[in-house]
Amino acid sequence: MTFTSASGDARRFAQEAVSDGIRFVIACGGDGTLHEVVNGIATVPDVTLGVLPCGRGNDFAATVGVPLKPKAAIATLLSGAAIRVDLGCCYRQPATGSYFTTIATCGYDTEVSRRAAKGTPLFAGTASYAYAAVETLFYYEPAFVRLEGDFGVYEGPLLLAATGITSRYGGGFQILPNARIDDGLFDVCIIRPVSSLTVLRLLPALFWGGHVSHPAVSMHQTRTLRIETDTPMLLYADGEPMCETPATIEIIKEGLSVMAPQATNQNWAVDI
Repeated sequence: MTFTSASGDARRFAQEAVSDGIRFVIACGGDGTLHEVVNGIATVPDVTLGVLPCGRGNDFAATVGVPLKPKAAIATLLSGAAIRVDLGCCYRQPATGSYFTTIATCGYDTEVSRRAAKGTPLFAGTASYAYAAVETLFYYEPAFVRLEGDFGVYEGPLLLAATGITSRYGGGFQILPNARIDDGLFDVCIIRPVSSLTVLRLLPALFWGGHVSHPAVSMHQTRTLRIETDTPMLLYADGEPMCETPATIEIIKEGLSVMAPQATNQNWAVDI
């Protein structure tokens, strides 16, 4: 067992482990810790990831059915089954990308992730994301973007574009309610600019995917997404900074092996 003390430690420890021949790496933390570990093992074949969720959001763990209670999560490691799930890659230039396991964000939700990562003295977990979402409304200005994927092209002002493997981020916001982790496709939610009051009304609906019927929202699927913006914009994924635009996001079908409960159906999630 190795403990981290700074950003980047988890990735380095994971790289060292697989370089030494270890093929089962357990990450104890949240989606940010998993993000680092996955980037340490993703290019090495026949490595399986184990998850002990104890972070702020735990969205990846919930998606694959890993329980939040430590004893139940450990039981998954001991008696579960390895499943293959999709992996995302975000890059400005080929062969220089970073990997992610949940959702890549562009626009308003990137700013929310950035502010939530700083933490607040009053809130934790999902509440910290909700607080950051409201706080961000007071200063965020929609950018002009060009998004190109299998669905075609969107060009215009943007509130947010969420491109993901999992259905949820931010500790339970169901931004991509129909996403599957094993279909080889990203689900993409594009929301055009709306008033701050409309955003506040949409936020509660994100917990059950009720936003998808709003006229400012469009849902798509794609294997790749090219993002260009009028000024460079930082993209986040798994709540962590990735790269600036222009950037490309692509899916790696079944690119990651992870331990899940034996009865896991890859299209459901539980929080125990």
